[in-house]
Amino acid sequence: MLLKHKFSIQLILFFVWIGSITYSIIYYLGLHKEGELLAKTTHLSINTIIFAIIFSALFIQYRTYKKIKLPRLQVFWLFFAIILLMSFESIIQLKFKDVTPSLIRFLNYFGIFILAYNIRIENNAKFCISIMKPFIMLSIISCIGFGFYEIYIDDIQYLNNAHRLSGSFKFHQLANGMYLFTIIACTIFFKLNTKNKLLKNIIYAIIILLLTYLFLRVHSRLLFLSLFSTLLVLFFIGTNRILVKFNIILATVYLLIAGLFLMFNFDFQPRLKNMLFSSSNYGQVDSSSKTRFEIIDNSLAAIDEKDVVFGKGLGIFNSFYAEVGDKEGVAAHNNYLLFFIEGGIIALVTYLLFEFILLFKLFRAIKSNFRLKHESDKKLIFAAATVFIGIEFLGFLLNNYYFYQSEIIIWLLLGFSYPIIERKVNIHE
Repeated sequence: MLLKHKFSIQLILFFVWIGSITYSIIYYLGLHKEGELLAKTTHLSINTIIFAIIFSALFIQYRTYKKIKLPRLQVFWLFFAIILLMSFESIIQLKFKDVTPSLIRFLNYFGIFILAYNIRIENNAKFCISIMKPFIMLSIISCIGFGFYEIYIDDIQYLNNAHRLSGSFKFHQLANGMYLFTIIACTIFFKLNTKNKLLKNIIYAIIILLLTYLFLRVHSRLLFLSLFSTLLVLFFIGTNRILVKFNIILATVYLLIAGLFLMFNFDFQPRLKNMLFSSSNYGQVDSSSKTRFEIIDNSLAAIDEKDVVFGKGLGIFNSFYAEVGDKEGVAAHNNYLLFFIEGGIIALVTYLLFEFILLFKLFRAIKSNFRLKHESDKKLIFAAATVFIGIEFLGFLLNNYYFYQSEIIIWLLLGFSYPIIERKVNIHE
């Protein structure tokens, strides 16, 4: 059963990795001239395959143990029920083209959470981390390879006042940023295995520096701030040693000073510098933020009173905004707005409950992590908390649910971590 579990997750992760390089493969082969249709069809196919693998793995789990263990997280099941309700709304409107991709993605997120939850209950955290390491290695190679190739050929798109790296997610800078975010977090906490400790540390440091450099070249202000602030906060609350807390405070001050120095003297995070310090922006907002505010204003102004409670239906936002904003292919850029428009107040409140309850549980687990005897358990908790807080909770400027490549990793880590949070596994062995 161990091999079946390992094979299932690694097969899923392999297809996730394939999805992470699809945009660039399409572009560099010249197939992007066909438009987004080829990419959308490819990603829908990948998600359908992932759904089939998850369903099969859970079926094998049930056939083997005559039951599937489910987390005692009522808000998770409430969230799941709301997604099904939103899907039903879209289906009765015959919006199959809109609802199908979104429904499959969400079913994959919930499914990978349950599958990972069962795997962690039956196996130790070290086994869970070992499952992910081939995927992390492949992702490191593809992120660095495509990222530096894009820099080398000087094919970086100028967008929102900066040359923004899209790497393997050609023309999708935020998707690249979120994927790099998850890979950096996994690399920090899981590290890589080499026989020589000195060699391990050198390789580890070089990889982190290269990934961080590429991450900074994405020029996403929210992701930049959320990664470093989330790591510092988690390290701060995750230790009960005063000296370590003091060192974290010093590191925070140093990073702030160093960041300001680089902003004022070099071309470092020009979008953030422009937003914070440019005199031309006083009393104004930059074009990127203005677009997001326009999306919020137009969406809230256009939603019908009858849709305020139950929303327009899952996956409907793009077609909804194409009518009210007179623009095709515009995403919400805001998870909270997305759930309100597609699921109304009921979905928004449920989503807020899910976010805050899980945030509270993760903070509590981080604060009491010293009680965990095994380092692997700590690694899973810290990695899950970092990606959840940095991407999910701070998703008021992101489209993370559309990009399964990073989202599946987040839900996988949450599933691996939740038995530790629930104390359903022996943490004192």
